[in-house]
Amino acid sequence: MHVLAIGNQKGGTSKTTTAGVLAVVLSRSGAPVHVIDMDPQSNLTSAFGRRDDEGLLYRAMTERAALPMVRLTENLTLTPSSVDLARGESQLLSEPGRESILKACLAKSGVSKDAIVIIDCPPSLGVLALNCLTAADSVLVTVQPGGFELRALARLQRTVELLREQVNPGLEILGTILTNCVVRRAITHQVRRELERRYRVLGLVRTDARLLYATTEGRLLDLREGNALEDYAQVAGQLEEMSLWRARSAA
Repeated sequence: MHVLAIGNQKGGTSKTTTAGVLAVVLSRSGAPVHVIDMDPQSNLTSAFGRRDDEGLLYRAMTERAALPMVRLTENLTLTPSSVDLARGESQLLSEPGRESILKACLAKSGVSKDAIVIIDCPPSLGVLALNCLTAADSVLVTVQPGGFELRALARLQRTVELLREQVNPGLEILGTILTNCVVRRAITHQVRRELERRYRVLGLVRTDARLLYATTEGRLLDLREGNALEDYAQVAGQLEEMSLWRARSAA
């Protein structure tokens, strides 16, 4: 399987929306996809109209057990989250091998070996985020055009380099996606040019009220049209062309 973390050490960059929509789009193309909500705010879980009232993900991580899995469609499964997971930030700090707990739980789960696993990372760099990056093969960074975005990306780059040296030598930043874009604004193209000097830009996602309503109302699976959905489909197409998960499986 290929594990793709959606991250940025800054809030409000549409990490959750990106994780959810890419999971939906890739699963509709026929690929088996498992998406993990690792943010205690559990917005991704809510976007799919689900809840984790029993704190099953928190329990799985504290007990080193298999991840809970909810089937959403034929090709798409979800590990839901809850506010209980927030306790893991402090509780897991003293645990040996604390940064590798999610990876161990994932290995015990019934996720297909040829699946694409997408992780929605929390915005702060704590134990939970380190678990996401340790479990991942690559990171896809969401960037919302603005003045402080490149600073946050630089911090994430340093974190990835440190983890590559110490616990996950294969980890790489796959590329970036510009989200919530208003194409006519100069800042959108200015940030894109800056990004392209250092990273691969996989797409520009236009702002779209239909996507906003679908995620906040728990109807992400029902979304069938819209500018943002088209843009995310193009990003998914690039990921499929890169064949990262097939290359890993063949190796």
